[in-house]
Amino acid sequence: MPHQTINISKKLLSKTESLMLHGIGFVTGDPTINLGYPYISHPGMQITVTEPGDSKWIYMMLPVVSGSLITDIKISYHRVGIDNRILFVRLVEQGEPISATIVHDDKLQTDLFSSGIIQTSCRVLVKKSVLLKVCIDFQNTDDMIEFGQVEIKYIPNFEEITGMRRRFLRDRDSSGTENGNNSEKEYNPTMTELLLTKLNKKNF
Repeated sequence: MPHQTINISKKLLSKTESLMLHGIGFVTGDPTINLGYPYISHPGMQITVTEPGDSKWIYMMLPVVSGSLITDIKISYHRVGIDNRILFVRLVEQGEPISATIVHDDKLQTDLFSSGIIQTSCRVLVKKSVLLKVCIDFQNTDDMIEFGQVEIKYIPNFEEITGMRRRFLRDRDSSGTENGNNSEKEYNPTMTELLLTKLNKKNF
């Protein structure tokens, strides 16, 4: 689904809420990525690798209700070493298990500080399950990136509040009528009916 251009009024922005998550929610299926869960010596989720690579992806499921509008993503991080970079922050929606659609894709600047907060703004209307994806480039197996707080800003019930759902259903119904689903409006008489009508007129 392509990125949507959605204008938000100040009144709607005042309804923004924050979903506070933690780096402990990141998972991955990449066997070369090690996830170091919080322990006494470190409170965050530590990411290291056994093999260098520029496409190391980690994932987090976002428990945002359908119809909400995601407006902002903030991820706190700490980098150890000079041969690692955080490259992309993406949002992906998924229904069927065999396919997924990128709904937000932000390529980050390469000169990130060693510690800080990544912030990316978006306009993503939640329709299906949404995954947060982060791509990391590791060129040294001694390097490490640690993630802490993850904040997702969103407007709940955005679709209902703005009437977007009602407009969608109305447009769909209107399109169906124009395509011939309304039998009463688009009635075409048969040739036999036309001949009978002519004969009846002559008899009168």
